[in-house]
Amino acid sequence: MKVKVAKTAGFCMGVRRAMDLALSAARERHPEEIIHTYGPLIHNSQVLRMLEERGVFCLKRLHEREGGRLLIRAHGIPPQELKAIKARGFEVINATCPKVARVQGIIKKHALDGYHVVIVGDESHAEVVGLQGFANGRARVLSTPEEVDRLPEMDKVLVVAQTTQDEQGFLETVDRLRQRFSEAQVHNTICDSTRRRQEEVRALCREVEAMVVVGGKESANTRRLAEIAAGTGIPTFHIETEEELDRERLGSFSLVGVTAGASTPNWLIRRVIQELESIQPHGFSPMLPRLKQVMRFLLQSSLYVAGGAGSLCYAVAVLGGARARTVDVAVTILYVFAMHVLNRYADKAAYYNDPSRAAFYERYRKPFFVAGIAATVLALLLAVIQGMAVLFSLLAMTALGLLYSVRLFPERWLAVVRVGKLKDIPASKTIFVAGAWSVVAALLPGFHSGLRVDGPTIHALAAAFILVFVRSAMFDLVDIQGDRFVGKETIPIVLGEKRTRRFLAYLVGLLGVLLAAGPSLELATGFSYLMLLCCLYAGAYLLVYQSQRMRHDSLRFEAMVETNFYLAGALALFYRLAFQSG
Repeated sequence: MKVKVAKTAGFCMGVRRAMDLALSAARERHPEEIIHTYGPLIHNSQVLRMLEERGVFCLKRLHEREGGRLLIRAHGIPPQELKAIKARGFEVINATCPKVARVQGIIKKHALDGYHVVIVGDESHAEVVGLQGFANGRARVLSTPEEVDRLPEMDKVLVVAQTTQDEQGFLETVDRLRQRFSEAQVHNTICDSTRRRQEEVRALCREVEAMVVVGGKESANTRRLAEIAAGTGIPTFHIETEEELDRERLGSFSLVGVTAGASTPNWLIRRVIQELESIQPHGFSPMLPRLKQVMRFLLQSSLYVAGGAGSLCYAVAVLGGARARTVDVAVTILYVFAMHVLNRYADKAAYYNDPSRAAFYERYRKPFFVAGIAATVLALLLAVIQGMAVLFSLLAMTALGLLYSVRLFPERWLAVVRVGKLKDIPASKTIFVAGAWSVVAALLPGFHSGLRVDGPTIHALAAAFILVFVRSAMFDLVDIQGDRFVGKETIPIVLGEKRTRRFLAYLVGLLGVLLAAGPSLELATGFSYLMLLCCLYAGAYLLVYQSQRMRHDSLRFEAMVETNFYLAGALALFYRLAFQSG
């Protein structure tokens, strides 16, 4: 089945900010400390259970506890409740969405000027309850345009909207309000994210045969998306998890749209998409697209990424004017395959970042574990052939790779050493992966004739490091939400998404300078000019990511990023055959 996904599906800015504040507090808490949220942080039971595992619990009634850290959720609260919270000795973490805080400010200002406040929204919704608290008792809530007729006569009227309100309904209500109160001041305070989601759903419903809306049944904005989709007349399915998908009914469609509420995490959306893609439409009997199946297997099994590492090894050998030996390529392939496979089993974030791959590894746990060990042993045996320097270097690299997710220091030492595992070092994942690949692919091949490291080797090492670093950081950007949940401090989490994208763009530019200057500085062969295409290719997938022209978590995008190394290998082979055949 084909699936089209709305671009803005998933966490909105306000929810993401609230989640970040909650997770930051969870990382900083003492082992015995419990952090509370004032009401459920978001309307998603799966996420709430995960937060509880990290020591963040929902406090439904204020009198149930006294003191400690309390997080105000994105919906915001009335000022009177905030005073009561502080009076009970709580340290407040205010995660009120900035868009909601803006509406609170508008209401407060106009209420002080004597305005009657009309809020278009759901009266029982937490955000609306909070907004009413800023109106000094002069607020009225309208859920439908028909309720305008019930309002009393008022001289000064302010009209605002719940930030997640349906815009069409709001505009209809505003038209009727202006008929009664021509001087009313209207502020369309519907969040831009909400507006875009609703517009996307309406547009998407014109392109697909059915719509799947993913998100909590208690989430007002998710329910509204489902109502909008159903209102267009196409079959609409509102689900919380992929287990609720009606495969039988969905099997009658060949093209299905997917969107999600603002409180739906990416990994739930990914699981739904992957489940939908596995559904075979009724009456669809042509041969399955074998190429896609094969590519999915190669990517999920780490065979594709390992082959890319081997291609990189060949390319950097040609770049530095060294002899590209089959044994060097084989060692690189085996090492990268082994490290990727064996570390998958210790990666807690894999379940959230790529549920399909996590399930794949769990299904074939034993064969892949055996394959990982066998690849490690075979790589070391090949290293023996190359000499003791290569063997001991590879042993050290293997030990670092295998110990990356293993606790090295007991918990009682954490106050001194700060990290219990190598993976706990901020940004270590991307740096370690890039370092390991570049050392095995560019540095170790030269050790078979001694430990001499010259300028061309360092140049090739730097080029390989940057290419792999950009590739790994790209996937860190894709996986940022799941990494946050398990407490990983990857580069995007440390620097932020925008700074990371900018940093990667600078690195691609630096790589271009290195490659362009290499031959004139006698640090690289003429292949360096040809390898500038790989630099442009890296810049291209950065642009694709930023423009959202392709689903970041899709098979196509992952294949696009990994293929850059195969491009490097193919260009190196072409250069050698065309210019070095003699």
